[in-house]
Amino acid sequence: MKNTQQPTVAGKPRDHTMDLIKGIAIYLVVMGHVLTMCVREIDAAFIFKIIGQVHMPLFFFVSGYFSYKHGGDREFAAPRLGKRFCQLMIPFFVVSALWVTYFPHSGLQSPLSDNLPGLYRSCMKDGYWFPLCLFELSLLYYVLSRLLSAVKPWWARVVVLLVVYALLQVLAVLFSSEEANVDYLGLGVLARFFPIFIIGVLAGSRKAAFNRLRRKEWCLALSMVTFAVLLYVIVYPWDMPWWENAAAVRGVNAVLLPVMQVALVVVAMRAVETWSEKEYAPGTGPGIVARYFNLLGVESLGVYLLHYFFLFPLTALQEPLRQMSLGFTPLAVVAAVVAFAVIAVTLLVVYLIGRSKWLALLLIGKC
Repeated sequence: MKNTQQPTVAGKPRDHTMDLIKGIAIYLVVMGHVLTMCVREIDAAFIFKIIGQVHMPLFFFVSGYFSYKHGGDREFAAPRLGKRFCQLMIPFFVVSALWVTYFPHSGLQSPLSDNLPGLYRSCMKDGYWFPLCLFELSLLYYVLSRLLSAVKPWWARVVVLLVVYALLQVLAVLFSSEEANVDYLGLGVLARFFPIFIIGVLAGSRKAAFNRLRRKEWCLALSMVTFAVLLYVIVYPWDMPWWENAAAVRGVNAVLLPVMQVALVVVAMRAVETWSEKEYAPGTGPGIVARYFNLLGVESLGVYLLHYFFLFPLTALQEPLRQMSLGFTPLAVVAAVVAFAVIAVTLLVVYLIGRSKWLALLLIGKC
């Protein structure tokens, strides 16, 4: 990536392309929650299906990309689990406890838990599954970093990763159930996002080769077509011949999801990198839109953890939006405008919390 890294105030370089990707992703997260929690009952809308397949794979790829470190005699250095625990698990426990206390008074009609056992039992942890899943991926990568460093042939590394992925799929089937909404350990989402996290790690370990490949025109064209086709296959499985067999659907998704997510990453990085290079070119200053999404990327974890508290009911919009046949444009506009307002309040709260070292640790994972 060219001209996308500049020093921060602290003197450490930041990758503005990745910050912008995270900023766009967290904006889409809030848009999705506006549709599912504020307006509600429009989850079948096409825009929601797009949002649902885009934002989290980008987060996990970026997390994997920056998880890679070269460590002395080991090609894959183990992550610092203590720091990851502080960043992810402390706010997970604290903020989720605050949320279940606040939720009954929020006015939101979503079928979420009003107690911690219910939240921890559910598959998506009432929306707080991401920090838990990312910490579990860090634990898993802690072990894998040693295996990948010890195993030198590339094909042997691929075998190791495929075996781990297959094992996660089996564990998800055995110990989680989407139908019953039970997944204490979050194995369902762990199995879902393990491949794109590891692909991020591998991309980080081979930055030059990865960048050369994704910048080729044929790679971009192939990725765009692949993403579009697989998005349709995955979000509309009932149009496919394997729909009647749940095991077949799970098996097909286990193969196709990682491919679709990689295609998404290639398209997103190509688009955002071009924008980033223009905005952060030497001798120029970024515009207000780039600064906004860059800020969102830097503060993405804090926004993720706290924006739930500032969502509000918009049930009066359900019927008008239905009468517009759940059109892509009206839903996108409503979700984007409301998300902007919710994020504005959340950023203000994140800023205020950041003034306190202890509150920043407990509530937004800054340590």
